[in-house]
Amino acid sequence: MIRKTEAQAIAPYLRDASNFSGGNAEEVVIPETSEELVTFLKSETRPVTVAGAGTGLTASRIPSGGIIVSLERLNKIVKEEEGRIQVGPAVTLNELQSFLLPTGWFYPPNPTETWASLGGTLATNASGSRSFKYGVTRDYVEEFELVLVDGRKTILKRGLKITEPLKFEDGSQIVFPDVSYQSPECKNAAGYFVRTDMDWLDLFIGSDGTLGIFTKIVLRLLPCPADFVSGILFFAEERSCWELIPKIKSFKGLKIAPCSLEYFDHNALQRLKSKHTNIPGHSRAALFFEQDVSELKDYDLVMENWYEFLSAENIMLDDSWFAQGPKDIQKFHDFRHDVPILINEENSQANRVKMGTDMAVPDNHFMSMMEFYQKTLEVNGLDHVMFGHLGDNHIHINLLPEVSQKDMAQQVYDQMVDQVLEWKGTVSAEHGIGKLKKKYFAKMVGPDGLNDLRKIKYCMDPNDRLGAGNIL
Repeated sequence: MIRKTEAQAIAPYLRDASNFSGGNAEEVVIPETSEELVTFLKSETRPVTVAGAGTGLTASRIPSGGIIVSLERLNKIVKEEEGRIQVGPAVTLNELQSFLLPTGWFYPPNPTETWASLGGTLATNASGSRSFKYGVTRDYVEEFELVLVDGRKTILKRGLKITEPLKFEDGSQIVFPDVSYQSPECKNAAGYFVRTDMDWLDLFIGSDGTLGIFTKIVLRLLPCPADFVSGILFFAEERSCWELIPKIKSFKGLKIAPCSLEYFDHNALQRLKSKHTNIPGHSRAALFFEQDVSELKDYDLVMENWYEFLSAENIMLDDSWFAQGPKDIQKFHDFRHDVPILINEENSQANRVKMGTDMAVPDNHFMSMMEFYQKTLEVNGLDHVMFGHLGDNHIHINLLPEVSQKDMAQQVYDQMVDQVLEWKGTVSAEHGIGKLKKKYFAKMVGPDGLNDLRKIKYCMDPNDRLGAGNIL
């Protein structure tokens, strides 16, 4: 067990990608094994905050006192049976994908932050650009070893329902409380996932480091696609891009079956031109699409289907980019991932705390959502960037106010939250709530919902010691 108590050794654990400041802790504890962690927690009474890789955007890993538990030494990858792999929580997405590269297997979730730890992606139920087809982290978790803040340990496997008690190695057990709260039906990473007759696993995934600590994780894999058909389409008008989405969805996975549909507004393209100088000058919007191809023999047919569809929709194919090989596919992913990187750099230089939306709505409100966002932003004249997962009705709007506009930006954010909640959407579709979005989450679930979620929290952590200040 490594323990760090000097201020300069603790300081790196008090930062993450949110730029949130003001965290403090007495020490950092780094266990070498899950058994070491269990022994330590059994005799510990201080608040505990789990530190991931620091890529989070909601300050979940930044403590307000107590101790930090860093799982950085739990970083092994162990191949299990075909289609399954065991990872330590500190293994990064990059490390996992590199390990899988020669194996013929594929882990679909691909959040923008490829240096995120897998424990962190479970804590937020992360997704990424391919979630339109492949879903979210929760869909690929088969099993994990879990430690509560009091040191009790258990192994949870897919199929164990909340209608059965959760049993621990010491013989104790927890019964899921009687609650009426249910999670939204749209893509959602806000607060605890609660559905009737769900698996116990699903409760802990997305719990923002407040219910338990993942020490070993078993993930489900898919056979690696033979290739991807991908391209970036450019539009002279934003609305032309939006109107394409319901038409793509109408194929219901037949003929046209993308795994990614990623949007870039005019302001995003303006910033991207610093790295991608060949973006057409007249473009006001762009759409990155990607479709996996199971067998190489089907590649030409899939490409023809896209050309036929796009030609019928009068998309200017000469202005668009289509991948000609693996290098182009990587270039298109870099194009997508460069947007938040550029914005984060801009925020850091301006010493701005990130003010970005992470909201999603059900399908029937997609076009209304886009129109509302555009009108609201135009009326207020705030500098902003709008990009993200158009296929999931999940757009990120990063507000970039001057110092004098900070109050106005907050009002715009609040206005967007109110409208999304009126449409039965979520205030966080993939980044979680953490410490920065608790006000909006409380508005989303209401007093009764908060009471139900507290019942769940206190079953696992009656003294509110784990991840204190996150979510609730």
